[in-house]
Formats: sequence, structure tokens, C-alpha cells
Amino acid sequence: MDDAARIAFLTARVESLSREKEEALAALAAAAGLGHFDTSYSRLESPQPILAEIAGRVRDLLPLEAVALFLVDEASHDMVLSLALGQAPGFDPEAELDSLIDDHSLALVLDQPGPAFFRARGRDGRLAVHRLATPSRVRGVCLGLLRQGSQEATDQALALFTVVLNAGAAALESYFLYRHLSAANQGLERKVAERTAALRRAYDEVRVIIDSLPAGVAVIDPASHAVVDINPAGAAMVGRGWEELVGRECFDCFCPAQRGNCPIIDGGQTLSCVERRIRDATGREILILKTAVRASLAGRDCVIESFVDISEQKKLESLREDVERMTRHDLKAPLTGIIGLPDVLMDDPDLPGHVRPLLGMIKESGLKMLGMINLSLDLYKMEAGTYVLDPRPVDLCRVLESVAGDLAPLTRAKAVAIRFETDGASGLAGPVTVLGEELLFFSLFANLLKNAVEASPRDGEVAVAVLGRDMVLVSLHNAGAVPEAIRDRFFEKYATSGKAGGTGLGAYSARLIVESLGGTISCVSDEAAGTTLCCMLPRPAGASVRP
Repeated sequence: MDDAARIAFLTARVESLSREKEEALAALAAAAGLGHFDTSYSRLESPQPILAEIAGRVRDLLPLEAVALFLVDEASHDMVLSLALGQAPGFDPEAELDSLIDDHSLALVLDQPGPAFFRARGRDGRLAVHRLATPSRVRGVCLGLLRQGSQEATDQALALFTVVLNAGAAALESYFLYRHLSAANQGLERKVAERTAALRRAYDEVRVIIDSLPAGVAVIDPASHAVVDINPAGAAMVGRGWEELVGRECFDCFCPAQRGNCPIIDGGQTLSCVERRIRDATGREILILKTAVRASLAGRDCVIESFVDISEQKKLESLREDVERMTRHDLKAPLTGIIGLPDVLMDDPDLPGHVRPLLGMIKESGLKMLGMINLSLDLYKMEAGTYVLDPRPVDLCRVLESVAGDLAPLTRAKAVAIRFETDGASGLAGPVTVLGEELLFFSLFANLLKNAVEASPRDGEVAVAVLGRDMVLVSLHNAGAVPEAIRDRFFEKYATSGKAGGTGLGAYSARLIVESLGGTISCVSDEAAGTTLCCMLPRPAGASVRP
């Protein structure tokens, strides 16, 4: 193979690995929003927008020529075609579903949590079939025709396919639950305006509806906080009978507040909607979404509390996070080729000299990306409290020099200077030894210095002072100011205001890293003096101290 062919092979290989990386990153980005459907969907006039959202997300994940969504008719319990997207000659989704029903394949699909694949009956091709179900009921089924000649779906895509349909089923459940509650509320408002004789009839109708709801609903006496009535779903959720609950204070049953601290009765709120943890009669902890509202029933002042078990929804969110972590982990596979291939190629003595620096750049970029992936996994462990630190002596000055070198293109573009000072003397005079992990220190100061440079005005300066005694103090100052709205919660998760592309995770991850290293971090900011961040970092035992 001559030089030109070798370079062409190398270029094609790098492009292939880059595509693999981009596809994996795209899957990670998609996973961030797959498990969430906007809560406003429950107030729609029809479920069509939810179905369209489900179908669109499914077609983003799998190579489908067409997709059809069937919902269970509440009256007949038949599967009714509710949405069809895409055109495929010879593809009749209703006929395909009838065929699956006839050979009992649909029963298999409805009994398993993941997708199933079958041969299409009306034309060449394969069907991807997945149920739309919540823990309490089957809402329908998704049937898609896979594009001919398409590659096999990855495990990640199939896992995300299940996440989408489970979340979509939960959104449909919320929609139909809201429709039931809305109908009950409208019926109640209409009947209250009628004569006294009609009030009893309206109350009985509402009682039937509430008793049929899958959500718990309780009526509370505001004077005594006693439970006046509760529906079967609510009694079952807390694991006690109706007779045992009626007459007891709500604080002893399903309300975690205490006497004197009720947001409705004592706080004067007209509506309260919060997530709460309660325990049933066996001590099992349940996560609920609890809504309380002040109302009047048959002329009697009361508080109506409704609560829905959202434990499964939280499990879906946990599944989404698991998929994100799996995707980050799987990014390492293509990186192995990116990192290892340059070494193999550079062993070739006939390799042209001008190619070697390019291979070195590929390897260095791959190693940096691998470090970033490992750090993102470590940050999750820090947040969960399971990260195990491997502390070693680290020269902080060398870390800061490396960070400044990587930020040189940004500082040139912004015309911002980074000025270092060590124990009052200009420049970085190392070593200044700290105890921790070098990658964590690099990520910490790369994040903080990048943000400081971006927040500085053009032709400004970022001052970094290092003071080394029993603890090492590193202060970073720039002329920009943190927005007043987030100063008090600057290091909290998702705290951001006005920054284009800001996620509110930079300062939060910095706090996680500093605390995992055994240090502390603080921020002081105002429009006149600018912003100063102070990091206190531990020294190794017996480390020398500067005079």
C-alpha cells in the first residue's frame, strides 16, 4: 500500500469512527428528553397530540417506513386505529393487527415489556410491535413497518423505544385521568347551582365517579383535620380500610404536614400541589403527587385531597438516567479505536513524517474525550455519594498551566488575559502540592477559568491567586457579575440566568468536585467589584509550606 492509499485508508477510518461517536452522542442527547411528556398534554381536547409525539419519537429511533398507533376502546375493548404516519404500498396496519390477533401473537406482545418483531403479511418487510401500557392497564399498541434493507436496531435504540412507549402510555393515562376528573368537576359545579333536591343526586353521581377513579380522593374536615370520606383507591393506597380511616386525622394517614402547618387550612392557600412520601400500614414508602383544594360540598366547608402514586413515573426517570449512563459507557468503544489506531500506524517506519503530528492530535483528542466521559460518570457517583476518591499528591501549578494552555484560543478570541500570582509573587511558582486526583483538579479549574473568561468584558483580565499554607487557597476574580437572581443559589443544580446555552450544571459540578476532594468553594459577586470564587483545597500530610 503506497502513502496515498494509506492516508486515504486512515482518513476513511477516522471518518467512520467520528460517525460512530456522533451517532452515540445523538443517542445520548435524545435520551435526555425521551422519558418526559409535557404535563399540559393532560388538558388537551383529544389524545392526538400525544399520539403524534409518540409516533414522531419512535420514527426518530427506528428506521420505520410507517407507524400506526391503536388505542383500546373503553366501551368495546377493541383495538381502534387512532393514528397512522407514513406511506408504504401494500401496508394495511388494521389487517396486520387482525392477523396478529388471529394467531395470538398480539397476546404475546401485550404480555412482555419490550418490543417484538414479526414478518409483515401484506408485503415484504418486518413489523416492530410494542404495547402501550401502564402498570394498571393496557392502553393500546404501537405497530411499525421497518424500512427494507435497514440495519438491525441497536440495544440502545430498543431500550429507548421502550422508554418512549412507557412514557407515552403514562401521558395517555394522565390525559384520560384528567378527562375523568374534569368531567367530575364540571358535573359538580353544574349540580351545586341547582335546587337542594338535586344536590343529593349530584353528590351520588360524583361519588360513583370518584370511587371509580384510580387516584386516591379524600374529603377532610378543616376544623378537626379529620378524614370525612375517602374513595376505595385512596384507602387501598394507604393500606387501611374505610372504617379505619374515617375520623382519623389526615396527618396520621397520608399527609406528611403537621398540625398548624397545613398549607391550605393554616397557610391560606387555595390550591396545593406537591410531591410527598407516605407510608402505608405495612411501613412501605410510596411517592405520591398530592393535590389539595378548599371546596364546599353540600354547603359544607371542606378540603378535598387527591393523590396519585407516581412511583412508576420515577422509575421511568431512573430508567432514562440508566440509559444515559449506558450510552456514556458505550461511547468508550469507538474511542478505543480512535486512541489505539494512531499507535499502530506510527509503528510503520515508512509512514510520512507530516502524518505523525496528525495521528498524535487524533490520539490526544481521543484521550481527552475519554477523560471527559469518565469524569461525567464520576460526577454521577459524586452526586449519589458513592464516589471513592484515590488521593495522590498533585502539583497545582502544573495543572493551572495546562488549563491556561488549553484556553489560549478562547482568551485570544475574547482578548482576555489570565494573570497568575503565587503567594503574592507574580506568575506560577511551583510546586504547590495538593491532595486529590489530577483529572478532577484539571476539570475543576478548566470549568471555572473558562466561565470566568466568558464572563469577562473584552480586553479584561482574570486574576488567579494561589496561597499555600495548611490548606491551599485558590481565588479567581473577573470583572463580570453573577446575575442577582441566582447569586444565593449559584452552586445549586440547574441554576442559570441569561447565559446562552447555559445548563446550570457548571458551578454545581465544581461544587461536587471540590467537596469530593475534601475542600470548600464559595462565591462573592456584585456589579461594582465583579465576581470572586474561592476554593480551599487540602494538602498532603507533611507537604512543604512556602516561606
